[in-house]
Amino acid sequence: MRDFERKLPSWLFVAAQMILLGSLIFIDYHSKFDVRRFIALGTFCEILGIIGIGVSARGLGKSLTAMPVPKLGGELSTGGLYRFVRHPMYASVLLFSFGMALHSGYVFRYVVTGLLMILLYFKSVYEEKYLAQIYPEYLKYAGRTPRFIPLRIRRRK
Repeated sequence: MRDFERKLPSWLFVAAQMILLGSLIFIDYHSKFDVRRFIALGTFCEILGIIGIGVSARGLGKSLTAMPVPKLGGELSTGGLYRFVRHPMYASVLLFSFGMALHSGYVFRYVVTGLLMILLYFKSVYEEKYLAQIYPEYLKYAGRTPRFIPLRIRRRK
């Protein structure tokens, strides 16, 4: 695959993610629910999301990149928060976004959080294609570790 064919989707994912996060944080849309009883929960989710982003970034170390294509010379992270979910950075961004929506009560922020969830799902699918190519052990890791939510629902056989 040519370098351009790999980089263009990566840049598009990152640009869309930044637009959604920017609109979530900076656009103040005034259609809101009465959320007085959810303010503390929203704030808790925001704080937990920020902490998760920091811990996830530290866990990636030199492999940290906003791009969904792994860095050359990087390492596969399976410890720390990566023991519980394959994409703790994305999960933390979603938790922060949900917290902002819950805290503010703005319908617009719920919509943006939903769009961000869809975007990050497809970004993670795209990223995992490359992770499986670069790290032979990735498929085994992915088979035992959930994508975003650290709960595994087992099906009956």
